Amino acid sequence: MSERSAQGRVSPLLLIALFSGLFLVFLDTTVVNVALPDLRDDLGADVSGLQWVVDSYLLTFSCLLLGAGALADRVGAKKLFVGALAGFVLTSVWCALSGSVGMLLAARAAQGVTGAALMPVSMVIITQLYPDPKARGRMVGIQSAVAGLALTAGPLVGGALVEAYGWQSVFWVNLPVGVLAVAVLARLLPATRPDRGQAVDLLGQLLFVAGVGLLTYALIEGNSAGWGSARIVGCFAAAAALLILFGVWEARHQHPMLPLDFFRHPHVGAGAVINFTVFGAMFGAVFLLMLTLQEVDGLSPVQAGVRTVVMTAMVTIASIVGVVVAERIGVRITALAGALSMGGGLLGLRLLEYRDGFDAYWWQFLLLGLGAGLAGPPVTAALLRAVPEERAGTGSGVGYTARQVGSVFGVAACGTIVSHHLATSASTALAGLPLPPSAVDKLAAGDLSDAAKLPAELRPLVLPRVGTLFMDGTHLAYTAGAAACAVAAIAALLLLGPRPTPDNP
Repeated sequence: MSERSAQGRVSPLLLIALFSGLFLVFLDTTVVNVALPDLRDDLGADVSGLQWVVDSYLLTFSCLLLGAGALADRVGAKKLFVGALAGFVLTSVWCALSGSVGMLLAARAAQGVTGAALMPVSMVIITQLYPDPKARGRMVGIQSAVAGLALTAGPLVGGALVEAYGWQSVFWVNLPVGVLAVAVLARLLPATRPDRGQAVDLLGQLLFVAGVGLLTYALIEGNSAGWGSARIVGCFAAAAALLILFGVWEARHQHPMLPLDFFRHPHVGAGAVINFTVFGAMFGAVFLLMLTLQEVDGLSPVQAGVRTVVMTAMVTIASIVGVVVAERIGVRITALAGALSMGGGLLGLRLLEYRDGFDAYWWQFLLLGLGAGLAGPPVTAALLRAVPEERAGTGSGVGYTARQVGSVFGVAACGTIVSHHLATSASTALAGLPLPPSAVDKLAAGDLSDAAKLPAELRPLVLPRVGTLFMDGTHLAYTAGAAACAVAAIAALLLLGPRPTPDNP
């Protein structure tokens, strides 16, 4: 399957092109965060709209990962990966050319569709390039390091581009890298023989997309529409019914998109739970942190990006170290340490107050990055070892779907918690100030930019109150994230096996 030299080594150029495609996918999960204030000003989006800018990509991305993994097993890894990468480049151009929130959301959703194929299919390619489990595990660590590097570059590159050229530039940057990677992969990546007997589970895919989509919509829009409204209650009920139908269908279908028998191996269940909770907590926290640094602390996109390097660089380092450590002491202890580190970082963020300096939160960023690196790659490598090699695409889809669906829910839940706190407390906090009702409504909706436009004599009175209120809301969200990490720690203890031995690899 591989492009190898005479010595049997995988071509470095092939690996660079493969990881370049993955780099772009991970980059676009964070690079947009630093552009959120500019998007709000240019396109008139509120907090809910900004949540959708992030989640429209994550939603289609996460919902289609399972189907993409199974499709790779059927049509072949090369055809799907190269085609999806070309589509990712084209939809990035569409994002850059968007002139309204609605058009950008459609473009971001389409970008997520194309990006969904790249992660699970890359794992199929890695599985075929590296049949040895230890070598494959280390490549999973390198892949996660690439993800961490993209997370590091996202705020820095995105911040510099936004300041110099506007928010559209964070999408234009994908064009040259993507075109070169497509050209190299089309040339060097040999095709594999697909499994034509593996049917595509279209109904299962539709049920999953509809169920997760409705659930995400209800979480994001519930605060503005009213949690007891017929629309939101109906969405929750319909989502529950669709996801139950999805489970029943998958249990009975001959070629399911999500083979439930995979979960007989505890490492698969652990991989799903830990990826969902840990990365949901992390992505929710990153969403709030970027808004806090720019909207509350008044930092520029570049300044905000520089401050997150501690976290994202640690993800890169810990992703490589985590896999090596797991080989020595076992994945259970490594994943447990990652979950506890992430939870500790989130609880530490509760100490932040209005306009604290970098010296107050650098160590929390460090713990978040360490937690993601120790929990993610070792658990993903263990999950891949637990499924048949010929179903590597489907198996990797399970792990990555759990991670991305968790990310969608993390952003939706954290944004909703903060929005609800602002909406219910803003009027009381601003009582007695000579503010027009329209200004109070905007501040209560999370549009903190209007505070800076107030008369000079009002700003010192309004900004600290609204900023403190916003921080109180984030503290509630960070507590919820820490609780999710506690669930991940329990899953690591109960579901992951002891230290591997030569007789029990």
